[in-house]
Amino acid sequence: MKKITFLLLMTLSLFVFNSCGDEVDNTEDINYVSFENTAYTFGVDLASTTSRDIKVYTTQVSGSDRTFNVKVDLTKSTADPASYTVPASVTIPANSNVGVLPVSITDLNIGEAGKKLVLVFEPAEGLLYGAPITLNIKQVCPLNEVILTINFDSYPDETSWKLFNSTGAVITSGGPYDGQTKLIKAFCLANGTYTFTIYDLYGDGIAPGTYQLVYNGAAIKAGGVFGVSESTTFTVNK
Repeated sequence: MKKITFLLLMTLSLFVFNSCGDEVDNTEDINYVSFENTAYTFGVDLASTTSRDIKVYTTQVSGSDRTFNVKVDLTKSTADPASYTVPASVTIPANSNVGVLPVSITDLNIGEAGKKLVLVFEPAEGLLYGAPITLNIKQVCPLNEVILTINFDSYPDETSWKLFNSTGAVITSGGPYDGQTKLIKAFCLANGTYTFTIYDLYGDGIAPGTYQLVYNGAAIKAGGVFGVSESTTFTVNK
């Protein structure tokens, strides 16, 4: 794998030089550094901190350690600056062309849509560097994930819902909605029994709209035809 990556980086470097009209006789003289990829899915456990190692490759192998400076591109990143820790540099150990950049991200203002963290190399004299890497940050449920999907009828302002735990306490709720056509909501639930109730203010359900609860890829409940409300009790156990 390292050999393949090494050859790929050499090819990229030659392309850069040739496109500029320069001639390179010895590819070992090319000082090129690159992230392992241009995009990386970075899952973060809910209410937790997750660390990942981002690999960095060079075309050259040296007898001594080499350090390359890294920074966050704040103009393209959407992650909360307080949510991540990124070292200011990455070290390629002696006699190697692979280094590791440890990145830690905390579940802070990530939201269901996720965030982006874009890393780039700091320019340096005589250094060619690859494209930035975009860390696509997503929340990950370490417990039981249940997905609610609602395809609204023409009156989303009449629709609302609640999720109750086994004692009857409301743990989360939503609605009514204004102008939306679809809702996708993920619940991260501990082992136990829950009751989901959907309501329609007018009392005629949401048909021809629909709703569905899915757990472990299987539908717990699917419907849309009901009156004022409809309740479904289910148990999750991971």
